Amino acid sequence: MILMLQTYFNITVAAEWVAFIAALLLLNKSTGNWRLFIPWLFFVLCIETIGWYKTNVLHIRGNSLPFNINIIVSDVFLLWFLTTSPQIYGKRQYFYRAIAAFVVFAVLNLLFFEKTVAYNSVSDVIGGILQALFSGYLVYGIIKDETHERSLFDHEYFWLSIGVLFSAMGSAVLNVFLTELQAYADKTHINVYGYINYSVNILFCTCLIIAFICRRTTR
Repeated sequence: MILMLQTYFNITVAAEWVAFIAALLLLNKSTGNWRLFIPWLFFVLCIETIGWYKTNVLHIRGNSLPFNINIIVSDVFLLWFLTTSPQIYGKRQYFYRAIAAFVVFAVLNLLFFEKTVAYNSVSDVIGGILQALFSGYLVYGIIKDETHERSLFDHEYFWLSIGVLFSAMGSAVLNVFLTELQAYADKTHINVYGYINYSVNILFCTCLIIAFICRRTTR
């Protein structure tokens, strides 16, 4: 049992649990739509748990479907939430069109191209590129609009966009160079993919928690 739990609580899942608990503690009713991070993080943890259970308990091969669903749901949620920042208000309709186009492509990819039995890496890469563009634009807007009344490092959307930006870039690199990283791991027994993945997820969850704290204290 302990060994099985160790396989579940890897660094990524542990970071997600910490972020979820932080969301429960910090995001009260006065934080507004930021409370949506609570059900989203719960959904992500459910996906992680289902994937772990199918692989380690039921020993079912071909475990991609729940994670493919997570790609669509999580990418759409993060992309949409970035558009709730005031810095994007005037351009929101363009961002909505990009999100809609991504949803159409991701669903078609899930049903007809990469399908449900394989990890939808193309959808993941495209979603990551959109997240990088959205968050990069938001970071620029926040820096451009920064005032003396509020520090940049107290801005909840700044920390959210930084976390999304690095997470998206890291995910895109891992997907693009997956074959090379796997070949390097087979040759040297050094899991560079795992190290990068864990580092990116820790950074993302850390930025999320800081954003939650900023939202709670500066609302």
